[in-house]
Order: sequence, then C-alpha cells, then structure tokens
Amino acid sequence: MKVERILHILCLLMERPRSVEEIISALYEDYRFDWHKYSKRTIWRDINQLRGAGFKIDYQKRTRRYELKSVPVCLKFEPGEIVALAIACRSIPEEAGLPYAKELSGALEKISNLLSPESKQTLLENPRFKIKFKPVADYRRHQDTIEAIRCAISSGRQIEIVYYSAKSDEEQKRIVDPYELYFSEGGVRLEGFCHLKRKVMEFRADRIKKIKVLQGHVRGPISEESFVFKLWLDPKLTRSIGERFLDQKIEVNSDGSSILTGRSTNAFRLILQVLSYGERAKLLAPEHLKTRMAEIADQMNKLYEGD
Repeated sequence: MKVERILHILCLLMERPRSVEEIISALYEDYRFDWHKYSKRTIWRDINQLRGAGFKIDYQKRTRRYELKSVPVCLKFEPGEIVALAIACRSIPEEAGLPYAKELSGALEKISNLLSPESKQTLLENPRFKIKFKPVADYRRHQDTIEAIRCAISSGRQIEIVYYSAKSDEEQKRIVDPYELYFSEGGVRLEGFCHLKRKVMEFRADRIKKIKVLQGHVRGPISEESFVFKLWLDPKLTRSIGERFLDQKIEVNSDGSSILTGRSTNAFRLILQVLSYGERAKLLAPEHLKTRMAEIADQMNKLYEGD
C-alpha cells in the first residue's frame, strides 16, 4: 500500500502542483486510501522518497505547493516498437467506452509524435496489423461502474451491486468479492465471489444497475471452486488445440485423437468452449457437466428437428 500511495502522489504531482493538504484530500477521495488517516509527516516522507529516487520536486513557499519539475525516466524505442505500441493503442477506440480507452488514445497521440512524418502517415493509412474489439454495449454509459469496480479490486474491498440477470429477468441486490475485471466475448466482465449464490460467478458490467464500494475486505479467490475436467478431442483438434486451459495435459491416442485434462473455475464458460468445438470434442468429466452437455445437445436437436 505504501508503494501504491507514493505512485499515486507522483501521479497527482504530474497533473499539477499541490500542497500537502491537497494531496491528503485527494487520497481521501480515492477508494484505495480513504480508510486510512494520513499525516503531513507521512506525505513529506513520501515526497522525499520520490526525490531520493531522482524526481526533481520543488517547493513553492508562496503557494506552499510542491511542483514536479522533471522525472528520471528516459525510454528509447526502436521504430518497429513504436509502431507496435501505436497499433496496440488503436485496438481499443475511445468511442467504445472500454476501460483505459481514453488513456490509450492519449498515449497514441504521444507515440505518434515520436514517428517520422512518413511512418506516421503509414500508420494512419495502411497499418500492417489490426486488433478489433467489438463491444456488445456502449460502455461510455458505464464508466462510473467500471471505475468503481477497478478501485474496489485494487483496494481489496467488497462491493454491493444491483444486478440484472437475463436468465431470471430480475434485478437482485448482491454482495460480491471482486477478483478480476476483463474483456471477453464482446463484453466487460467481472469475476468474483457472489455471497448470495455462494460461488464464483461472472457479471457483465453493463448489467450492473447500481454499485457501492463497501468497507468489508475481500477474502481472496476461493481455490475450492476450481474443478478438473476431461475432453476427448479428434485428431485435427488435437494438433491445433495449443495451450488453452489451466494445468492442461494431453495424452495422444494411437488413432491421433487425444484426452485433454485441465482445470476450470467457470462451468458455464467451459460448456461454451466445448460447444464451440462442435463434433470435434466431447466432454468426458465431470459427470454432472457431461449430463448437462447431453441435455443441451438433445435440446438443440429438437430445436432444429423438422426444419
């Protein structure tokens, strides 16, 4: 927490000169630090540590503010590295409203300024490679929710959410231990332990109607929630499967097919993955998920029967 606090103070001084009182006030506005009482002496020590690390920080007696004059960081990039960074920044357009999209847009502008006019024109008109993210929702309307989740995860705090479940078509209030925020299958998703359901679950950020960061601290990921599974893979899929699962091991059969053993923490996500392989994969274990897969296959067969 001390290192995180010092880095946060550095970020505050990079924005503009601030007094010790203003720094303390800014810390109290952040979920990560608002639970602690900070003295002026603590902030003075933190600023002196930054000075000792090579940051030039001047004190303005008239305004009683500290001003960051220079930083001891000088990074040199090869042309190809700059282009790669620029392409990565462009992969998440600001209009998508995804986390860090605005920051990446600003970073892209700074990176572009390092390019020669010819390289900049090439990057803008004819990039060699693109990464496309297609969100299922406009996340610009959910920035406060995403930021609250990010702060809760970084500070290890529980959250209270009102969540809309598409399955039940209802909104429910839940207490969640947030573990990870990520982009998957077109959406920004939160993985955490739901106290209502008593298990690790996945929540779409755009379906969180209300959120409140609580004082309670997260217990940490529950390892007991993970389970071992087995898949049969046909020869073609065996050759192309790569490393896709936790603790993955593959035993190849004489006919070229294989048995894959792995570990998962999300049964629903595993079922979706196996379904995406179609007839090239079969879930062998655990037995209750194998039964569920058979039910899904039977329901799909009835759905398409007679068309």
